Amino acid sequence: MNEQLLLEYIFFHKQPCDQFKEFLQSKHVDLLKEGIDETDVEAFVVYIADDLNENLSEEIEDFYDQMMELNESLVMQDEDTGEMNNVGLAVSLNDGRSVLATVDPDVLNRILTVISHDELGKLVDTIADAVENPDERPLCKR
Repeated sequence: MNEQLLLEYIFFHKQPCDQFKEFLQSKHVDLLKEGIDETDVEAFVVYIADDLNENLSEEIEDFYDQMMELNESLVMQDEDTGEMNNVGLAVSLNDGRSVLATVDPDVLNRILTVISHDELGKLVDTIADAVENPDERPLCKR
């Protein structure tokens, strides 16, 4: 089975999502899949191939970080206007589904000041895998 690995980018407002898609298009990066995920809160999700060169990947991560700042600003504006403020963290399951875990936005923002979105994604994937495939052996025996 030759399954292509995908990078998932999630937004809680259409504006930063659209800007991100325009940026990808300007860099000649194909959108492999996109949609709206309403697992927990409405979110706009964009998927691209995980086989990009390192420089392009860094450019995309940097731009995504900028869009997350815009996303946060828009969420805060919504909060000021009385709209509900939820932040979701995408968790990919072994069966191919993606679910959103509700996370306190302040906690998530503090985490993202010390690790990248990519590192956070890898951490979440590792935890999800450990939950779905428990290994009760001690760490020194793995």
